[in-house]
Amino acid sequence: MLKADTILAQHPAEWSVQFAIASTLPSTAGKQISTGFAGVVTGVHQNHLLVAGGANFPDAMPWQGGKKMYHSEVFVYKQDNGELQLINQHSKLPESIAYAAVCTTSEGILYIGGENENGISNKVWMLQWNQQKQAVHLIAYPSIPIALTNAAATIIHNKVFVAGGETVQDASMQFFELDLNNLKAGWKTLPVLPHAVSHTLLIGLAHETKPSLYLIGGRKKNTNGVSSLYNNMYEYDLLTQTWNEKTALPYTLSAGTGIWYNLDQIVVFGGDRATVFSQVEKLLADIAAEANPAKKQALIDQKNQLQETHPGFSKEVLLYKANTNQWQVIGTIPYDTPVTTTAVKWNNAIILPSGETKAGVRSPYILKATIHNKNQ
Repeated sequence: MLKADTILAQHPAEWSVQFAIASTLPSTAGKQISTGFAGVVTGVHQNHLLVAGGANFPDAMPWQGGKKMYHSEVFVYKQDNGELQLINQHSKLPESIAYAAVCTTSEGILYIGGENENGISNKVWMLQWNQQKQAVHLIAYPSIPIALTNAAATIIHNKVFVAGGETVQDASMQFFELDLNNLKAGWKTLPVLPHAVSHTLLIGLAHETKPSLYLIGGRKKNTNGVSSLYNNMYEYDLLTQTWNEKTALPYTLSAGTGIWYNLDQIVVFGGDRATVFSQVEKLLADIAAEANPAKKQALIDQKNQLQETHPGFSKEVLLYKANTNQWQVIGTIPYDTPVTTTAVKWNNAIILPSGETKAGVRSPYILKATIHNKNQ
């Protein structure tokens, strides 16, 4: 395995990234504004954006005793003169689901695994928009060999790849492939990941001579309750079926969103640097180990204060160029950065639907980003 050090080049004059609020999710359950959702199933099919499922805390924050609720609603949007218009909100997924691995295919939006109030799933569904019937349609696909949540997925040459995630026991280092042209063959197990990881990014670059997948960042839950945090990036060569370590991210990052942008370029929007996340995990471990009631309550109060004053997530937009093996900062997100969502390319824009913006808080917004390079 080859290894490279972190290189962060900055050439902001070459790039510009513009953001806007494209739409607001419809309010539900009698609320004036949507609570928003983390871990939505989202993508584009038949030139329509679908946003479905997800999880939130509609009544109270988790440290105040709020219960996480899982959802099955499907919201369908079309573009009208550059604006998003909600055209359907009456459909539901077969069951509530959040934190599935999601990727857009030519046949629809494939979502793999995820979790709900009944636990972690191994089910796989294709979510489609039937333009003629103006209706949502779902098709069951072969189940993935193990139940996974918070895994990553991408597609290249009509093959879907799923990396990492969390099982009932721990983080996974499994790597799977499903050939959409040969569903009867089911899921194929590929060489394991360099390490177990969840909340990672998996991005495919369809080079003609060297098609590759990139595994970026993430974290791993440990038995002591404190997660390992990663800034590593690895390239999987589809021809040789080998992993090679590439230039690392400039900092540890998990639960972010990213896309293949152009030619050999990957763009990553925000993510969790996990400073507060790690502090909360350490406090939770201390709380579990503390026997003195007064000291335990003091630790609980400290943890709650950390979560209540959560500053949000990284606002940096990062670009990776495979041909130079370098990262650079190309922009800043001017809104609360959403994590645990999926970036979706739609025409000339990138859509970031809902997501988590700080501990327990979801975004009601669908953000739209447009990237410009004066040399392209």
